[in-house]
Amino acid sequence: MNLEAFKRIMKSGHLSTWSGAFFFAVILWLFVISERTYVYVLEVPIEVRNIKEGKTLRGEVEPTADVRFRATGRAFLKTLLLKSVSDFKLVLDLEKISTNYDFYLNDYFSRYSQKVVIPSGFELDFIEVVRPDSIHISLDDYMIKPLRVVSRVFIQPDAGFVQVGLTQLFPSSIELKGPKEIVRFVDQLETVADSFMSLQSSVQTFILLEFDFPRTVEASPPQISLSADIQSIGERIITEVPVTVLNVPQNIRAFPNPSTVSLTVTGGVQFIAELEATDIEVYIDYEKRRIDQPFREPDIVVPEDVLEWSDLSPKTLELTVRRIPE
Repeated sequence: MNLEAFKRIMKSGHLSTWSGAFFFAVILWLFVISERTYVYVLEVPIEVRNIKEGKTLRGEVEPTADVRFRATGRAFLKTLLLKSVSDFKLVLDLEKISTNYDFYLNDYFSRYSQKVVIPSGFELDFIEVVRPDSIHISLDDYMIKPLRVVSRVFIQPDAGFVQVGLTQLFPSSIELKGPKEIVRFVDQLETVADSFMSLQSSVQTFILLEFDFPRTVEASPPQISLSADIQSIGERIITEVPVTVLNVPQNIRAFPNPSTVSLTVTGGVQFIAELEATDIEVYIDYEKRRIDQPFREPDIVVPEDVLEWSDLSPKTLELTVRRIPE
């Protein structure tokens, strides 16, 4: 077909017809030659079985092998089309291995041909393993260790908003499972680094763990839930906050006057709406009193998520002192 003819086909819209015809011709040609015998190399998964109880693989095992088979063209065509959804595999049986062993694959599969698993209906004859020629197996004690999860997620509320409480991770600890020589040296697990910027509402999502371990180590579960409570900033006046006196000697009675105060707190609107007067500590330290100064400002301790407090009323309190008769 010359260039001008190809252009005419493109203009007439017959390209799809030509493509279909060409594909049909290729398939027909494959079936015509399918009764001939061929040698072909397939990539086959390697499966490790029967590891002794309490043991696990210390290192990674080659996941696949290149295997040479003999079959008719029709059998190979079927294999190429269906291999990805079929259970082809090479099986390494570790039932009699306790520490270390080298599998020389062609010797092993020659002695144990049933370990070359070819699904029923696939007419292939195993010839040899092309790659790798051997696999080293090393076993270690199986260890399970609970580890604390550390967040590497940065949370930034928008202007006028605040995060209330810490970023929550669930679960907060993860079981790391695998060979003892790896697991025992791990002290904590971290999430992947991520950021949420200019937040105006709470966030809840799943986050993956930073998992730089060989395939012989696993975490349960592999991802965790992350949440952060984002609230708009507001103010609230809290009244009737009780005043206490600390470090009063046993033979002394000390009374603050007045016995309650009010103040304004700033923070997340839902958070400060739920605050009780008793959640705020207002106190006078008796040991710091001065006789020539009966009025003094109390000390204030507010919950951690209160951004600030202001407008204490009254600003100073009188400390009344009486001696208890002996």
